[in-house]
Amino acid sequence: MKIDLENFTRIVWLLPVVFMLHEFEEILFFRQWLHKNKVFLSQKYPKVSTFLLVRVGHLSTEGFVLAVAEEFVLLSVVTVLSVVFDCYWLWLGVFMGFSVHLLVHLLQWIAFRRYIPGIYTTLLALVYSVWAFRFIVLYDLFTWKEIILCTIIGFVAVVLNLLLAHKLAALFDGKRRQTKIKE
Repeated sequence: MKIDLENFTRIVWLLPVVFMLHEFEEILFFRQWLHKNKVFLSQKYPKVSTFLLVRVGHLSTEGFVLAVAEEFVLLSVVTVLSVVFDCYWLWLGVFMGFSVHLLVHLLQWIAFRRYIPGIYTTLLALVYSVWAFRFIVLYDLFTWKEIILCTIIGFVAVVLNLLLAHKLAALFDGKRRQTKIKE
């Protein structure tokens, strides 16, 4: 089967767009949702609640946006480099890491049995992920070994980068608070 490179290039370029649409929903609703559901999470899921409150519960919206911006820049650089150098392993890793991230949101939604920030755009982004993954498999763009390896590496990279992004956001918030105190 002849590969439709034009469609694959569209799939690659769409990843940063789909990522940002998903993140906009999280940016807009996360703090409000966390405040509203803090007691529910603490009672029903104490470990998850502790993790959320320690990792991101204290972040300002601006700090959260900074974390998302860092992720978006990195994702965009990977996308551009993949297209320019016609080498898509790194992109596949990031794409698969993002897709696993979406599955985690889906599982959270099923477990919590209520709205979670990002679920509406998760459902839309999963359509993109399934379409892209189907295309990759249909045209045999990567071996299954490469897909599995890139998924593992991509997911680990996404988690590590998420921790870094949240740390940067916390540092930003800390500097902001210090500046306000001095004023």
